[in-house]
Amino acid sequence: MFAALGEEAGFCEWVGRLGRQATLAAPTGRGGWSGAVLIYLRASLMLEPSRKADFRATVESARRQGAVVALELGDVAWIRARGPQTAFELAEIHPDVLFAGEEAAAELGVPLEGIASVPVTRLAAGGCSVHGRRVLGPAAELDPDALAATFCVALVEGEAPVEAAGRAVLVAAR
Repeated sequence: MFAALGEEAGFCEWVGRLGRQATLAAPTGRGGWSGAVLIYLRASLMLEPSRKADFRATVESARRQGAVVALELGDVAWIRARGPQTAFELAEIHPDVLFAGEEAAAELGVPLEGIASVPVTRLAAGGCSVHGRRVLGPAAELDPDALAATFCVALVEGEAPVEAAGRAVLVAAR
C-alpha cells in the first residue's frame, strides 16, 4: 500500500492505474499507517509550522516500519518564501526520494544529493535526471503525478533508480 498525505489524488490515481493500491491519508499525532510501503507528500507540508509536528511524527513512524519516504518539492514560491533554511530542514528529514523541477531544485541552492538518497529532477526539456544520469523521453511535457507514481512503484518493485526513471518517463509522457 502507498499512502499519500495531503491532496495528492493524482498520485493515488496513477498508482492505481499501475496496479497498486494508494490511499489518501491525513497525518496523525500518533504516527503512520501500518503496512504502508511508501509515503508520498509535498515537502512544504513537512515544514508548515502549524502542522509540522503531526506530519513529521507520521512520516517517522512509517519510516520506522520500513516505508520509503518520497517528497515532492512542488512550486518554487514556497521555497523562496521560506529562504535558505529550507534546504537545511529538508536535509534533516532526509527523504529517500525527492522529486523536483529544475527551478525548484536550483532555488534550494544545494545539490539535491545532500538532501535525499535518490533525487529526481524533472527537466524542462523533457525527461528527468537521477544521480546525474539524464533520462529523456518521447515528449517534452511530462505529467508530474504520473512520473512520481511510476517512479515510486518501480522503485518499490525493486528497480534501480535509473531504470525506474526510464519507466517513469515513458509513462508520464503526454
